[in-house]
Amino acid sequence: MSKRPTRGPGQKSPSNNRARNGARGGSHGPATSPKAAMDRYKHYLALAQETARSGDRIEAENYYQHAEHYFRSAAAIAAAAAEKIPHA
Repeated sequence: MSKRPTRGPGQKSPSNNRARNGARGGSHGPATSPKAAMDRYKHYLALAQETARSGDRIEAENYYQHAEHYFRSAAAIAAAAAEKIPHA
């Protein structure tokens, strides 16, 4: 029977959630404006480029896919907003 290691008073449990503490870029939730989506696109594109330079092609591809998602989201949000505005 194995026992869990006990923590002393004031010691926190280690956090292995990399996304929550920012090691992988974090979760931003849904983009609600084209500007927000483009900001996230630029963020993930920069992460992808930095990761590619470091040699991690798999992680870079992950970031490129996130960047593409936000690029498409920005276009869709802008198109939806353009449909709502009557053209003069």
